[in-house]
Amino acid sequence: MIVSGARWTVSLSLALAAGCAAGASGPVTVPAAELPSLEAARTRTPRDRDLLVRLGVGYYQAGRLTQAIDVLRAARAVEPSFAGLVYLGLAFEGAGNLDSAATVYQSLAAMRLSRAEQAEVGLRLTNVTQRQLAAFARDAVAREGALSRERPTPNVVAVLPWRYLGNNRELQPLEKGITHLILTDLSRIGSLRLVERERVQALTQEMSLTAAQRTEPGTGARSGRLLKAERVVQGTLRDEPRGGNLRLDASAVTTQTGAVAARGSASDRLAELFAMQKRVVLELIGQLGITLSAAERRAIDERPTADLQAFLAFSRGLDARDRGDFAAAAAEFQAAVARDPGFQDAREQAAAANRLSVAMGRTPTQLSGFVTGPGTAGTERGFTTALDALDIVAPSSAGTLIRQTAHRLPLPHARPTEALRQDDPSRIRSIAELIIVIPRP
Repeated sequence: MIVSGARWTVSLSLALAAGCAAGASGPVTVPAAELPSLEAARTRTPRDRDLLVRLGVGYYQAGRLTQAIDVLRAARAVEPSFAGLVYLGLAFEGAGNLDSAATVYQSLAAMRLSRAEQAEVGLRLTNVTQRQLAAFARDAVAREGALSRERPTPNVVAVLPWRYLGNNRELQPLEKGITHLILTDLSRIGSLRLVERERVQALTQEMSLTAAQRTEPGTGARSGRLLKAERVVQGTLRDEPRGGNLRLDASAVTTQTGAVAARGSASDRLAELFAMQKRVVLELIGQLGITLSAAERRAIDERPTADLQAFLAFSRGLDARDRGDFAAAAAEFQAAVARDPGFQDAREQAAAANRLSVAMGRTPTQLSGFVTGPGTAGTERGFTTALDALDIVAPSSAGTLIRQTAHRLPLPHARPTEALRQDDPSRIRSIAELIIVIPRP
C-alpha cells in the first residue's frame, strides 16, 4: 500500500493532535454529586482503572482521604497511571502519611514524563522530603525512652554541628562549614556510614539545644542514640587569647556509654584552616583504630576549595539553609562559586537551595493541575498509544520508522484513538518537528 505525502501529513497530525486536545481541557474535577453513580459503576466493573481513578479523585476532592487512598491503590494494582499516582500521593500527604507519599512520588519520577511534569513531581518530592525530616525529628524526641534502649547501628557515625566560641561574627558560620568538611571526609571511609547532615540538623533543632549543650559528651551520646548512631563526632572552634590563632577541638563519643573514644586538636592561623581541619580528622581516625586505604587517604586529603573567602560564603550559605532562608542560601553559594568556579560543593548546594526555595512554596494543587483526565498514564503510555494509532492510517514499516525517531519528542498525555474518531478540525495540529524526519515516498 502506497501512502501519499499529503496523507502522511494529515494522518500524523491527526494521531498526535489528540494529545494536545487532551491537555487543553484543564485539570480534572469530579463533582461530589457524581460520586454515588461512580460508586455504583465500581460495583459493576471493579477493575475499570479509569473509573477507579475518577472515583479516587472525587473522594480526594471531597476530603474523603481514606476512601481515596483505598480506591487509588486499587487503580494502581490494575495499572499505574499518571493521574492515579498523582492523586494517591496527594491523598497520602493529606492524611499525613509522608513516607508513603514520598514513595509514590518516587515511582512517578521514574515514569517517562514531560519535562514540566518531571519538574513538578520533583518539587513535590522535595517538599515532602523536607517535611519528613521535621517529622522524623519530632518522632525521635517523642520516642526517646524507647530509642535509648535500642542498640545503635554498628559503624554509623553522626556529625553534630560544631560551635564557635569566639566573638568574631564573621567566623560564626564556620560552625556549619567545618561540620560539612568533617562529614565529607568521614564519608570517604568505606567502613563507616554517615547520618545525613540534614537529618542531624533537624534533630538538633527539634531538641532545642543551647550552644553550650552542643559541646557536651552527654548531649552527643543522647543525639547519637536518637539517630541510632554508634558514635557522634562534635567539636568547637575558638580564638586563642594570644597569637591570633584559631583552635579546633574535636571528640568522638560512644553513644551507648557517653565515653569519649577519640580526640583531635589543631591550632594555627585562620589561613591554615583547611590544613587544621585535615589534621583533626586524621587524628580522630587514628585514635579510633581505623586503617585507611591509599585511595581513602587521597580522598580525605582533597580540599573542596583553596579560597578561604569562598569557603566563608559557602558556610554562610549552609547557615542560611538551616534557617530555612533558601533564597539567601542560594545567593551565598553562588557567591562562593563566583570566587572559585571549581568549588563543586558550592555549585551543588546552590542548585539544591534554589530547588528548595521553589519547592517549599509549592502547593498540592499545583501538581494536581497537571492531571487533565483520570485515565492519563504518563507520557510514555500516551506516546505509545499515539504510535499505535498511526498503524490505522500508515503502513507498519512507516510506523516503525516513526517509533525509531519520535521518542525524542515529549508529548502530552493523550487518548488519540478516541480523538481519531472525532471530526473536530480544532483537534488537528501540525507537528512539524516530527513530520520533517519522515521521508516522503
